[in-house]
Amino acid sequence: MNFITQKKKILASILVLSLLITLVFTATACESLGLNSTTDEPTDTEETGVITSGDEAELAVYQRLLAQAESPEAKLYLSDFYTNSYNWSVQSEYFRDGSATWLVSVDMTEETEWDHEPYWQRAGWFVLKDGSVIPANLYQLNALRIEADLQSLSIAPETE
Repeated sequence: MNFITQKKKILASILVLSLLITLVFTATACESLGLNSTTDEPTDTEETGVITSGDEAELAVYQRLLAQAESPEAKLYLSDFYTNSYNWSVQSEYFRDGSATWLVSVDMTEETEWDHEPYWQRAGWFVLKDGSVIPANLYQLNALRIEADLQSLSIAPETE
């Protein structure tokens, strides 16, 4: 009977030791794979400005337009544009050279009663993976018209 008790103690010790080793290896593997959720370090996308999702691409367009609206009149124009042109979409695009980008566009052509600027109905911007935002050469260059309006409203009037 003493022999059976000794076997159970050895078996329990081996089980506990194997569980401890498994926990250590799991913690080490999680750290090496970057799965440690307790770290407060910023991710690579926050540090480098790399656009990795459609939401980030759409936010980059919003930030670009807001940066161009320097005067109160331009900010009012932008708020009117955002309020009336609310149907935004983001899709992944590829150029002929194989480089990938995001196309962020607004499309309000389904609205039957449109009484705002006609070029607000449909506009698009390309967002490159590095975060650069370029008005798209789509939709009759409406994005460029919107940006031109913001810039002209942001110019301070000359005083004589």
